[in-house]
Amino acid sequence: MSEKMQIVAEFPLDRVQLFRDVAQESLQGIVDGCDCREIASGEILLWPESINHELFILLSGRLRVHLEDLDSDPVATLEPGEVAGELSVLDGKPTSAYVVADEPCRVMVMPRELVWSLATVSHAAACNLLTILSGRVRKADRTITEQMLRERSFHCYGTVDALTGMHNRYWLNDMLGRMVTRSVRSGTPLAVMMIDIDNFKEFDDSYGHLCGDRAIHTVAQTILDNLRPTVLTARYGGDEFFVAIPGVVVEQALEIAERLREAVAGTEIPHSPGPLPPVTVSIGVAGVHPGQGIDDVIAAADAALYRAKGLRRNSVSR
Repeated sequence: MSEKMQIVAEFPLDRVQLFRDVAQESLQGIVDGCDCREIASGEILLWPESINHELFILLSGRLRVHLEDLDSDPVATLEPGEVAGELSVLDGKPTSAYVVADEPCRVMVMPRELVWSLATVSHAAACNLLTILSGRVRKADRTITEQMLRERSFHCYGTVDALTGMHNRYWLNDMLGRMVTRSVRSGTPLAVMMIDIDNFKEFDDSYGHLCGDRAIHTVAQTILDNLRPTVLTARYGGDEFFVAIPGVVVEQALEIAERLREAVAGTEIPHSPGPLPPVTVSIGVAGVHPGQGIDDVIAAADAALYRAKGLRRNSVSR
């Protein structure tokens, strides 16, 4: 057995998509003509618009495929036995996606001429290539369909809350999920806040629903005026608001939350003939940690808000 055959012996070749039902004697020379490469976690194997003349056969580890950028959600995950780079190898055109190692990987690198040679001499290999390509097309169709359904859903619900001018909860659920995934994957901090108007029901009952709406609008505008445009802000529902600040640790977020609390407490509610007294807010602050999903992050912020309410209201807690 050749040295390269020994390297891949731990991974049966019949588990490789391209090699299924291909005679073993046909693979001897093919494998000898390939290289094995170790790919570190996070290393980019392929990127859009690059010229590629090699087919990558994954022997161990896991690869992610991203269409837009590395911060976008992966459109596919490749497991051992699957291949990457087949489209650019076959049509000779630049690659169309990022392929990045999700963990340490070992790949067998098959030059383009060997791919064509194998497809020419082996009917089974040629059929396997067609099967791989048809799977890619089906996956692309499914991704496009899901995107269209998501956009249609956003169109139905809208993304902006009419009263506050903030984004709404439907938009938040999509964007926050992306931010949490990006934070966990890259290791960059992400702080979140749940903000609630104190004793809002009493305010609404005392001054009427119109003044209650003005109070919600005023608090929302105060939040927006005191945060950078890049910060995610949304009306979570009723008199609650949600804020997500990328690149900020919890300690910094607590300082920002305290400034927001003071700003709201110092802002009168516009009304005729004279302004109404300011309302106050309680703010719960939390950070994102590995292993957390969007529900975990929201629950952590909500629990921190509950602690702030339990202090004395008009307060900040983590």
